[in-house]
Amino acid sequence: MTDAAVTWRDRAFPDGDVPLAEVGAQGWNLLNGDFHLPVVALRDDAIERNLGLMRDYCARHDVLVAPHAKTTMSPALVERQLAAGAWGVTVANVQQARVFVMAGVRRILIANPVVGPADLAYLEACRRADSDLQVLMLVDSVETVSVLADRAIGADGDLRPQPVMIELGYLGGRGGVRSTEEAIRVAQAVHDAYGLELVGLEGYEGLVPGADLDERRRHVAEFLGWSATVLHDLLGRGMLPAHDALVSFGGSSYFDLVVTQFREAWSGDRIEVVLRSGCYLTHDHGLYARTSPFTGHDPAPLPALEVWAEVLSRPEPGRAVLGAGRRDVSTDADLPLPVAVRRDGRTRPVSGLQVTAVNDQHAMVSVPEHVSLEVGDLVCLGVSHPCTTFDKWRLIPVVTNTYEVTDAVRTYF
Repeated sequence: MTDAAVTWRDRAFPDGDVPLAEVGAQGWNLLNGDFHLPVVALRDDAIERNLGLMRDYCARHDVLVAPHAKTTMSPALVERQLAAGAWGVTVANVQQARVFVMAGVRRILIANPVVGPADLAYLEACRRADSDLQVLMLVDSVETVSVLADRAIGADGDLRPQPVMIELGYLGGRGGVRSTEEAIRVAQAVHDAYGLELVGLEGYEGLVPGADLDERRRHVAEFLGWSATVLHDLLGRGMLPAHDALVSFGGSSYFDLVVTQFREAWSGDRIEVVLRSGCYLTHDHGLYARTSPFTGHDPAPLPALEVWAEVLSRPEPGRAVLGAGRRDVSTDADLPLPVAVRRDGRTRPVSGLQVTAVNDQHAMVSVPEHVSLEVGDLVCLGVSHPCTTFDKWRLIPVVTNTYEVTDAVRTYF
């Protein structure tokens, strides 16, 4: 049994032992009784739309994208992103990097400091085995630089220097230096450490706090403005490459502000701007429907990820119980959002249904009087924050608009 076959271990899929490459030839339909429920689905037309939106956006604004692969942890989907022009991929740690090294990705940005001995030994071994592999790492303290220097990555003369980027942060946030002076100290430490090369700056603005979206966007703009002053300072001191220094920001909510700061308002030496948005690929029905810079554009992004569940019970007037819960669909940003109902082979949009609570395997739904909902109906649950739906499914069917299954993609969480 290997990942190249679809078996009983792949939940929701029909019984049997089908080569993964032949899923699309089985004639399966997601909603006509072939699959066990609950089941997740990826809508292929939405993926194609969203890939094109980001490709065109990057070309229009002269920026690059290294999508954060933690969103899907799917080599098949990352391959589509790379084919659409992605510069590389971003990961959160070395375990995630291993997945994409094995998948043949040759440029990987690890968006955290790497300090563990097993992690550093693995990366060094990869670099020795493949001279074309480029792995960028972050540093946000002199101590982190010391850890890398002690491992002597690239210090024996056999390897090119290890590229690192200084991570910038904000008060109360996670990693990153908090002042220009600290950034200068870290840059000097990298300069003094044999075997390391400072190639740019990195930061993550996606969790900047604020009472509402407008306030968060103001605070993000302030953080990016300070980051630009740090970049100017380090360039002026000769601590960064004079041309094409890398600058990487950009979650999935505020990447337009990154473009404004480092392309539209930038003056000075040429820099390469690398966005790291990951959730643009699938968009969603909640968090990114509210915050993505693409929302409201024409063409608009489409939510590609959804979960289908059966109505198991109507135990009380105004209440239904679905057979899907927190084990099946994201609940960390918003509760699932019912968007359609299917009965007797027909699907209709629905409004008024509201998930009020979830437990491991069930969702409790408030049903207004005007909505017809019966035991056995199928309910489409829209997703808010796709990352935590992807990590619940080992194999995800890819479907057409009429839910014919054309492919399936594996995840490696």
